[in-house]
Amino acid sequence: MISYTALIAAVTALGTCELPAGDTTSPQFWGDFFLNKYAAERERAVTEIEEGPAPLAHPRTVLLITGVTIPAEWFDPIVLRLQRDGFKPVVYEPPDLLSGDLFENSRALADVVARVRAESGEDKIDILAECTGGLIARHYIQSLGGDQYVSRLVTFISPQHGLPKASLAAAYAGWPALYDLTPGSEFLTTVNNTPLPKNVPVTSIYTCTDEYIQPYSTSIIPGAKNIGLCNKFIGHFQFFYDPEIYLVMHQALTEPLPTDSKEDGDDASGDADDAGCSATGDAGGGGLLLVLGALVAIRRRRR
Repeated sequence: MISYTALIAAVTALGTCELPAGDTTSPQFWGDFFLNKYAAERERAVTEIEEGPAPLAHPRTVLLITGVTIPAEWFDPIVLRLQRDGFKPVVYEPPDLLSGDLFENSRALADVVARVRAESGEDKIDILAECTGGLIARHYIQSLGGDQYVSRLVTFISPQHGLPKASLAAAYAGWPALYDLTPGSEFLTTVNNTPLPKNVPVTSIYTCTDEYIQPYSTSIIPGAKNIGLCNKFIGHFQFFYDPEIYLVMHQALTEPLPTDSKEDGDDASGDADDAGCSATGDAGGGGLLLVLGALVAIRRRRR
């Protein structure tokens, strides 16, 4: 397993890495940067589709929510596998790549869910949310009545308790989401002081070696099912394109609900667990780690 010291060294190195020309305070700059950086991995993931679990007996809608600086295209590999396995995935990319106020984005999510429910004809939908998308989804089901419209919430690589470096990056970039991701913020205090709804199973999937979500314990939600993929190096972006990690998400999305009868529940085939994930490690640098590290370094150079 990579050490925390090595991760800190990686952050320091990232602060001096060469970046393309452009506005480094723009979330779209980083969105494009990482799409290009991982173009080969994303292409392989959508062209080499393996055989999957048995499709759901009753197809249902799952709303996919992107995180800060993450364009919707990142979900393409997961969308194809969900469709293969009988789901009806819908991708939601929040405005300005979720760099705005997280309270406002949580309220906007309520409108998105209402629209998806109306279009699907389903009373309740599932949510699979990446990174900060998992925080607005959690606030939605805890405090905005979303538990009446969501069957399951599955988050992955989600900083549920914030990120220590967010405040420094916020001082340079000025994104409201970075202030909200700063430990002790009003948003994080609200989310983490509000109990989980009893009628919505919540799962948080994370890696102990995420280059950005550190300390990894920030992803652990008390009272939820927490799945740590910690037996080897697994990078931040790997969650989007690794088929074995997808199976962990699939299992969380197919777990029977407390209200399901044994006959009505879909079979959660495609077994994967926190100890047995054998995904190949990707040490190429992760998401907002580079954003945070680079923004902090830029800010210090401009003082």
